[in-house]
Amino acid sequence: MFLDFSSISEVSVPHFKGGHGQALVRKSEDGQGKILQLTLPVGSSIGPHVHEGSFEVMYFLSGTGVCTDDGETVEVRPGMTHYCAPGHSHSVVNTGAEPLVILGVVPNVK
Repeated sequence: MFLDFSSISEVSVPHFKGGHGQALVRKSEDGQGKILQLTLPVGSSIGPHVHEGSFEVMYFLSGTGVCTDDGETVEVRPGMTHYCAPGHSHSVVNTGAEPLVILGVVPNVK
């Protein structure tokens, strides 16, 4: 399967996972999980949340920000990858001057 995120409708999600501002989400989802392109405008964030029964891999495509994983905060930039293991928590804040664009993969783990 190939995904062209430019052909997937963008949905604005206010206060994504309890965060500030909005997240612009383009998502492909099936029974195996979801792959999404998530854009955080300047000042927006993904609120802290726990991945229960699954994990998430985030690859930072453009922009800059900070990602907090179980209380450890790291500055993120294009080319970095973050792995949030099952049962762990994370959040992301766009602290830069341009949108922060993330490729996310969240499988359905049984």
